[in-house]
Amino acid sequence: MYKINVDSSKKLVSLVADGMFTLDEAKDCLKEYESKLKMINVNEYVFLVDARKQSTSTPEVGEVLTLALNKYLETPFKKRYYVKLDSVIAMSQLKRLGGTEFINKFQIVDTPEEVINSL
Repeated sequence: MYKINVDSSKKLVSLVADGMFTLDEAKDCLKEYESKLKMINVNEYVFLVDARKQSTSTPEVGEVLTLALNKYLETPFKKRYYVKLDSVIAMSQLKRLGGTEFINKFQIVDTPEEVINSL
């Protein structure tokens, strides 16, 4: 399950991911992400990913998630935040898929409220 929200008053794009993605869900999420960003000037927005409850993924889904992570990194957001995952294994998978660039471009936070309350 996923949800992408654009809050124009706070200049926040938030993505919430939960559970284990199917291949179709991963593809749909990426398409919706691209579609919603066409409506805004991303340079003015903060990007917040909350995937605390996301599970580890199959290799096929991992490939799509790698594409998504690359899109998140390429998009010129004002700032990027990622809520630390509950699963240590899923967090390791995320860091492996995103690599050094992910670690350098995303600030890891404990809760989404840390970001939301600062805007």
